[in-house]
Amino acid sequence: MMKRREFIWTSLGLSAAAISMKNPLHGFLMANAEAADPARYTELCKTTAECIRTGEACIAHCEQELAKGNKEMAKCNTKVHEMLALTRAMLTLASMNSPYVPKLLKLCAEACRSCADACAEHKEHFSHGMHLACKDCMEACQACEKACLKVA
Repeated sequence: MMKRREFIWTSLGLSAAAISMKNPLHGFLMANAEAADPARYTELCKTTAECIRTGEACIAHCEQELAKGNKEMAKCNTKVHEMLALTRAMLTLASMNSPYVPKLLKLCAEACRSCADACAEHKEHFSHGMHLACKDCMEACQACEKACLKVA
């Protein structure tokens, strides 16, 4: 005789299987998973992840400087926010091997170039140990732009 706990777990498992088979995306996702090349966007995922990491640090730095009254950081702050929106989308889609990646590559590369240019405006301060978050962000954006253009 089946014990209560076994019955519950078996029922849950069968229910989950039935739900997944009724999901209209199930066939689409399974077809794409079989055709997907998991290594196709590996480098792109690495560079977008690094761009996101350094971009978050750059935003924190910009906000600190803006709070001190340094309005020179406003453009940098805006460009980093734009870049982050697109690199986050790119990382998500590239991780899934989405068919939307090719359409987003050029736009992501442009946002990274724009962000790197805004961060580069603080370049004269890098050698003095200032705005190093901007330097890191600039370098990560340059690498991400290259990765996007390479895949495109």
